[in-house]
Amino acid sequence: MDKLRAIVIDDEKLSREVICNYLESYCSDIEIIATASSVKTAFRAITRHHPDFIFLDIEMSDGKGFDLLTMFEKIDFKVIFVTAYSEYAVKAFRFSAVDYLLKPVRIDELISAVDKIKSRNFQNSFVLDELMKNIRRDSTRPKNLIIPHLKGFDVLKISDIIMCVADGYCTNFFVSGNRKYTSSRNLKHYDEMLAEMNIIRVHHSYLVNIDHVAGYSRQGEILLSENNKAYLGDSYKSMFIKKFNDR
Repeated sequence: MDKLRAIVIDDEKLSREVICNYLESYCSDIEIIATASSVKTAFRAITRHHPDFIFLDIEMSDGKGFDLLTMFEKIDFKVIFVTAYSEYAVKAFRFSAVDYLLKPVRIDELISAVDKIKSRNFQNSFVLDELMKNIRRDSTRPKNLIIPHLKGFDVLKISDIIMCVADGYCTNFFVSGNRKYTSSRNLKHYDEMLAEMNIIRVHHSYLVNIDHVAGYSRQGEILLSENNKAYLGDSYKSMFIKKFNDR
């Protein structure tokens, strides 16, 4: 099996060395073909070597990692971001289904990020464009959510999500227009992400968008837009009623 070819881009020498050492020690199927310390040198290295993917620092001395990406008419390589960014930006990465590592980089997280990006059959310029939009706007309120699945990804408008339902290790999204999408990630992943978007846990198998709730019954049934229904678990009842009344 041919090795995947990677470029490590970071303006801090120690950060570059740490990632390179970890890759050489723990990711034997990755070949480091170049390193770069600036946007300018990174552009030259990518143009010359045509990597399979890059490790990209966001803040560099001569610009941001996003500036580098905008220099390419077509992004034909995958990206793992390396960042010391605060939580608001990390949220933008998660909503855009983009892989990232937080500094200081941990070995287990690097291995996991590499494994994920090797197994995925998508990450194109559209996904990266969506990330940049989320970074530029107030990232505590992203507009869209990219959900990965086995064949690629779907883009959902968050305000259109009616409910999310657990389906084994996957999650089904019920969306305005009687649409249904399935993500390869579990409900817990979205519970953590969407809580601040008024999409809350009401049962161990259900998340509901408070803005789509039409009513609820004493029998523990939540009535939602477009004739959708969800179950209300006893342990979630008080929080749900408070959210519903505070709308």
